[in-house]
Amino acid sequence: MKWMVILLFGWFLQGCTTLESKPVKPIPSLIIPEQWQAQGRVGVSTNERNQTVGFVIKAKNQDYTLTLSASLGLGQTSVKSNAQGLWVDGKKIESNLKQWMINEFGWHFPIQKLAPILFQHKQSIDHEWHVNITSYQQINEISYPRIVRLNHLTKAIKIKLLIGEVNELK
Repeated sequence: MKWMVILLFGWFLQGCTTLESKPVKPIPSLIIPEQWQAQGRVGVSTNERNQTVGFVIKAKNQDYTLTLSASLGLGQTSVKSNAQGLWVDGKKIESNLKQWMINEFGWHFPIQKLAPILFQHKQSIDHEWHVNITSYQQINEISYPRIVRLNHLTKAIKIKLLIGEVNELK
C-alpha cells in the first residue's frame, strides 16, 4: 500500500514536468529613445470650453515637430522647436510653447514631459500636473500607455490623451 502511494505520487510529479511552459517576456527597456514619434487625439476641458485636437509629434532629443489638426483634419498647425527657437507654420515665435498654446487655445499641455510618460510610464512629471495612465496597449510587443489623463493642479485644465501609435525612429 505504501509503495502504491509513493508510485502514484511519483507519476503525479512526473506529469507536472510535461506541462507546457512559456518563456518569460523580458520587461521592455524604459529608456527614452533619441528619436520617436507618437500620434493620437487630445481632448481638453477648461472652464470656457471643450476641445478635441489630433496630434502627431516627432521628437529627436530636445527638438520636436508637433502637428495639431482640428476635427475631421480641417485646419492644421505645425509647431517646430529646436535650438533656434519656436516656429509656428514656418514663422518664428518669440514666446515659448506653453505661452503660445495659452494665447492660441486657452490651454497647454507639457509636450516636453510626454516622452517620460510614454516610455517610462511616469505618473509624476512635475509640480503642475497630476498624471494618471488609465489603460495600456501593446505595440510591437512593448507596453505603451493608451489613455493618459492630465489634470493641472492650479488651473481648470483637464486633458485626456488617446495615444494611437508610438514608434521608435532610427
